[in-house]
Amino acid sequence: MAVLDLLSEEVLASFSVPGPGGNVYRSPSGQYGLVVHRDENRVTVVHSGLRLEDHGDHADLVQGAPYILQTLNVGRQPTHVWTGEHEIAIFNDADGTVAVLDERLFGLSLEYLGLESAGPDHGAAVVLGDHVLVGYLELGRVDAFTRGGELETSFEGCPRLHGEASAGDVAAFGCADGVLLVTYEEGALSAVKLDNPAGTPEDARVGTVVAHEASPVMVGNLGDGVVLIDAAAQTLEPVSLPSAPLRFAFDHTGEHLLVLTRDGELHRLEAQSGELQGSVSVMEAFDPGPGGGHGAARPGLAVGEHAVYVSVPSAGEVAEVRFEGDALSVTRRLEVGGTPSGVALLALEGGVIH
Repeated sequence: MAVLDLLSEEVLASFSVPGPGGNVYRSPSGQYGLVVHRDENRVTVVHSGLRLEDHGDHADLVQGAPYILQTLNVGRQPTHVWTGEHEIAIFNDADGTVAVLDERLFGLSLEYLGLESAGPDHGAAVVLGDHVLVGYLELGRVDAFTRGGELETSFEGCPRLHGEASAGDVAAFGCADGVLLVTYEEGALSAVKLDNPAGTPEDARVGTVVAHEASPVMVGNLGDGVVLIDAAAQTLEPVSLPSAPLRFAFDHTGEHLLVLTRDGELHRLEAQSGELQGSVSVMEAFDPGPGGGHGAARPGLAVGEHAVYVSVPSAGEVAEVRFEGDALSVTRRLEVGGTPSGVALLALEGGVIH
């Protein structure tokens, strides 16, 4: 694993980690990165080396040396990771446990809240209010636990559940036939199921969901496009794309969506309407191969304030795409070697660089 300085393109640090590959996530603050090693039952927490130095009327952004804060054993086969305002929830497939970490304690304590769910499954967890929601692919439902681990209620009717996100008081889970929305309001939980839009192909489903606190919609994949999930209106609005999405994420404002599709194109959409605003080719078409690409190195996507970064495993590089107005352009290709897959952009807001 390597940490790069985007200004100088210098490799600030490289580390040995428990296993090859691994999904990479940005912590809620952007100060830390998390690398999930599913087969090795480990989660690596990386400190970016960035910190804010308070000077009263302003804070300086100071770059120190990145380092491994801790390598954690939070359960067997950690897989799906959800991040919220300051918490991180990890579902462990092989033992069915959930680990909830509080980023505010990093550097002080890496103790975490551990919960027992219904059992081993390919699951997903979301912290919503005073509850930990746990969804299960095989069971096709969402269980709501108190932070003390007590099962409070369950919401059925989400076959082959996969993919999770939350914004405000609403969590969304992808289902084989639609999206399950769970809302926390006035101390109570409720759920509503949104069916797939009319005309959805039989083999299309929502399996990944992304959200942004500033956006009125969440977004999921659906066949050769995405679907806008409006929790307030309780609607699913499909948006067609030239090719199936590989990765997608909101920009830092929540106003736009960046979508990397299998044909190697990166698209910028207006999030609320789904209007396509610009596209650029960043890599050759991605062939998932037999089994849909499971186990293969897949391109990654990280979105910053002014640029998007796409890892290209086949070329051993990370492509930088900048946007000016509606125009997208590849401005740099960072040669990193190997087969880069997971990528995260670590940054702290509010600091001044002297």
